[in-house]
Amino acid sequence: MQHPFVHINNCGHRFSAVFLWVFCAICIGINPVSAQDNSSISYKVRSYQDNGIYGPTDSKVAYLLKLKNNINDNQKGNIYVEVFNDLRQSVYHEDVSMFIKPGGTYVKEVDIDIAKLPTGFYSINFNISTNHYKQMLNYVFAVEPEKIKPTGIRPIDFTSFWDNARNELANINPAYKIVRRGDVSTQKNDVYLIEFQSIDNLTVRGWLSVPKKRNKNAVLYRLPDFVTNAAPESRNDMAVFSLDARGVGNSADLLKLDFNSYLLQGITDKKYYVYRGLLMDCLRGVDFIVKNPDLKLDGSKIIAVGVGQGASLAAMVAGLDDRIKGLVVERPTLMDMRTVFAIGEIKPNIPWPIPTLKGYFNFSKMSIDNFFKTWDYFDALSFAALIKCPTLVGTSLKSNISPPQCAYNFYNQVLSSKREIYSCPDNETGIDESFYTFENNWIKEILRL
Repeated sequence: MQHPFVHINNCGHRFSAVFLWVFCAICIGINPVSAQDNSSISYKVRSYQDNGIYGPTDSKVAYLLKLKNNINDNQKGNIYVEVFNDLRQSVYHEDVSMFIKPGGTYVKEVDIDIAKLPTGFYSINFNISTNHYKQMLNYVFAVEPEKIKPTGIRPIDFTSFWDNARNELANINPAYKIVRRGDVSTQKNDVYLIEFQSIDNLTVRGWLSVPKKRNKNAVLYRLPDFVTNAAPESRNDMAVFSLDARGVGNSADLLKLDFNSYLLQGITDKKYYVYRGLLMDCLRGVDFIVKNPDLKLDGSKIIAVGVGQGASLAAMVAGLDDRIKGLVVERPTLMDMRTVFAIGEIKPNIPWPIPTLKGYFNFSKMSIDNFFKTWDYFDALSFAALIKCPTLVGTSLKSNISPPQCAYNFYNQVLSSKREIYSCPDNETGIDESFYTFENNWIKEILRL
């Protein structure tokens, strides 16, 4: 079976091999990727590329739909197949009549000449309707997504803007405070509450967990997801430092922000936008790791990781700080926001954060162009070309708030000689468990643990 992660120069099995595998699977009843309906019809849907990614060696995009009649009555109706690009434009459709006897099966194969599908992402819908059954099935696939051209715009003064912010941070005494927390420490790990000072005179905190039996530990540096409280995370093979975002959780002293206010705090001026301070907090966290070897931390082995907003922050940190030796970006949000708006505003259910931002635009009379004049300094896509360390990206093709288009746009600009992307085809709200096994092994390989 094809591995679900994609190497740029190795895009999968040949079509004929996959066809033979699927044909055999149908004959012996294997259900590699299926969703079951226990009413009148059960179904199995299979993309000929398990991860939904079609590459230059594929001659066609192909799906196999198998229906089984579970009732003691004939079922007749039709299947309407339609494929849309990411701008919701129909690029293929087919209407097929079907008839299934009691206990019988019906198999439909959809083949689309890949030459007729430009590089990009597509959704394929199977609208099934019989005299006893109605169902709409939706799947997502991509054609050579590594060739997608990004839409980000890096400001002319991007470098000087961040140099100035870093200089401001350097002039602030971090005043590190380290408190061992016996109430959350374990037999195997010491857990500390870490505190330091950052720009805007704010105190930022995080949780550090250190294995007791190791004299020197690589560090997994976990950056915060959107308005999500950090918590201690313990491992036996490395230390974990989990940061709370300014204004949230343990870092909500002078500044307290919630889900609705965070993204808008200071948005009209890039120098006072909350993400300027947040990124400096994240860089100060790297300083803490490097400057505290007495806590058995190895500052030469730091992996920046994050999910959602944390993934974008990890990417930004890796772009600005070469002390980061590895980067894991999982289902990034708030990344490539121009694409987020382009593909999100035309969806039936417009995904976050578009409603939050458009509500503010309407209230404040701020134009979307002026928003991007601020946001482009903080979009992780603007940092991608600066990243030189090994990078792993995990994306879910069906995610609305973490669009795979944006993850690939970012990935395509990362210049690291060691980069990999993991594509999860069917999970709308998360990512396959196998990703975490792969991620863990990848981290150990990068750190040579």
